[in-house]
Amino acid sequence: MAYFMTPNVTADNSAFPLRQAEGKVLGRVRSLVKGSTPRAGVKDYRFFVDPLSSLPPEMGEGPRFGFTGFMSRSGYGFNAFAGEEEALARLQEDLGGSFVTFTPALRNNKFFVLDDLKKEGRTPFMEQDEDYRPVPAFGRQGEPALEGDINKFCRHLLEGKPIPGLSKKYWNNDFTPYFIAAAAERHDGKLGDFVLFAPLDGDAFAETVIDEGGAYFHGGRLGYKVIDISDEIMAGHVLRCANSPLWFVPFEYIGHLKEGMEEVPADGDILSARGIEERPAVSFVSAAETPAGLGNILPSLLKKDTSESVTAGEKEPAIDEKVEEIEMSEETEEKPDREDEFLNRLSALASSKGLLYAEKDLINFHISVKSSRLTILSGMSGTGKSRLVRLYGEALGLPDDRIAVVPVRPSWMDDGDILGYADMKNMIYRPADTGLAELLLDAERHPEEMYIVCFDEMNLARAEHYFAQFISVLEKEEDPVIRLYNPSLQGRLYNGDAYPAEISIGRNVIFTGTVNVDESTYRFSDKILDRANMITLHQERFSDWLTAEKAEPPDLKEISFAQFESYRKTGDMELTARELEFLDTLNDALREGGVQGCIGFRVARQMDRYLKNIPENDGFDREAGLDCQLVQRILTKIRGSAQQLSALLSLSDKGDVEGRLVKVLDNFSDLSDFEESRRALRAKAQELNLYDYTV
Repeated sequence: MAYFMTPNVTADNSAFPLRQAEGKVLGRVRSLVKGSTPRAGVKDYRFFVDPLSSLPPEMGEGPRFGFTGFMSRSGYGFNAFAGEEEALARLQEDLGGSFVTFTPALRNNKFFVLDDLKKEGRTPFMEQDEDYRPVPAFGRQGEPALEGDINKFCRHLLEGKPIPGLSKKYWNNDFTPYFIAAAAERHDGKLGDFVLFAPLDGDAFAETVIDEGGAYFHGGRLGYKVIDISDEIMAGHVLRCANSPLWFVPFEYIGHLKEGMEEVPADGDILSARGIEERPAVSFVSAAETPAGLGNILPSLLKKDTSESVTAGEKEPAIDEKVEEIEMSEETEEKPDREDEFLNRLSALASSKGLLYAEKDLINFHISVKSSRLTILSGMSGTGKSRLVRLYGEALGLPDDRIAVVPVRPSWMDDGDILGYADMKNMIYRPADTGLAELLLDAERHPEEMYIVCFDEMNLARAEHYFAQFISVLEKEEDPVIRLYNPSLQGRLYNGDAYPAEISIGRNVIFTGTVNVDESTYRFSDKILDRANMITLHQERFSDWLTAEKAEPPDLKEISFAQFESYRKTGDMELTARELEFLDTLNDALREGGVQGCIGFRVARQMDRYLKNIPENDGFDREAGLDCQLVQRILTKIRGSAQQLSALLSLSDKGDVEGRLVKVLDNFSDLSDFEESRRALRAKAQELNLYDYTV
């Protein structure tokens, strides 16, 4: 039995042994939530997931008790709900109508817990089907395995070569699959959406090994079967995971899917065996771009997260009826959202989830991710920083596998900790368990789609170390490239094709981060501050919960990169002469006050880009934008002792803020009232008065 021992620490800093199994398990969330108090003043909620697929032997009691998860570790945070009823309602809203996958674990050798919970899709008969079995699935519709060369896939199986794409994160070597699936390129109707492979001399593969370079499957004579997504069993009962290279198939239908398998030719050329002589070049056309028909209609049916599930005894509409319904709906072409419509949807989405964000913060965050390659959300713990990133991704209509929240670890020292490294002993690239390299590669292959990366609590380690490559790359205007390893090694690494030496970083990837400022974190250097918008979220009043009206959940649709790019405005410098004079005067005051770094041309250009990207909105204008930029780009650099900063900033005996910075704001009050800047200066002046320093 393979387990990873992890030193887990609870909120009250008490350690407990956790044995985390390899592989993913399919589950369904129960309609039950229990309150939990990890420490005084902190409220969390436990929820329970019933496993529906095979479990490691030591977890044989898991179906009896269910697996326990904590809402604080599932994106909701602590103290997120008023009580169990509200927590349950949110849980059912978010996860109740779909399958989930998770990593099973044992705590203290007796408590069944889950980790890495992912929402998956649903099937028409998910309530009736039982006893699911996992099936390794390589590639997906529109994204074939091994670059679309199904014969190469066959040869790998016949010759005992590894197949990339399946790791121990998803598969437990204790299990052997009944069959495996490979997405294929269609050829003149002679090859379907998928090709299934299975041993002909047994019910399942004799051995499965996840090792260097990928997965190995052994099982004697090899059979294959071409299958279309329109197959009734496939469409109605098979769950194809969006977040894992897995299918889950009810055991009673496995025999049907394997029925009629033919033996793979000795040379592995199944294309010729099916009469396919001409091999058109692989086009890599995505499912969304394929012609209308069963090939691209049914996947959307299977992935769709409907609000009502099918229960036993209810009659589910026939597959043909559903296809017809979807075909009719797709005939109506939807117009792309205007920017104001997107902002309204973002605000309505937050309101529908009971999240209290200031309208100004939502607009500010949107402008920032449009105009800057890195946006950092700052503030005390529990103010909804990482939740805002997820909310923004939801408003963009992005699936979970295109939103990566990467928890930063204090031990990180270089970019190998977040990306991976080249193992020269075994000549293989080993990606980090963050999944960042995979997401960036996916974003490079799909430049038409949007992606979001969030480094959560990114100042737990020194960002200047682990984030160093990104710091230099993200400011490049043309062809920014992240290097995984020396390009001279690519042809020598076994999985060099799957993990190329360099990844192009397009503007379809939004980079964000969250920081907490306390004794456990590091402060950012000017190197980071010069390249990021540092946004501190406004803390709304708790009493506002009582008066806030919960909006209806808006209709969500995916925003493509082309559409998002239409929101962005570029061009020559548009800062006015008066605004440039303001920056010069402010710079002079900072230099005379002994502040290191001051305002460089990079910051001025980024401020200009931010200001020209302010959308037309009654609640946010250029004056408010200039005020925000002063706080986010410049005032973050004001730090040091009271003695050092006394000429710039101080508190009078009457409690008024004094100094050169205040005078500069007063002299340029025609540009803005600088409300936020004055508030930030007051906070820094109070810190200087109390502690004799500010950070």
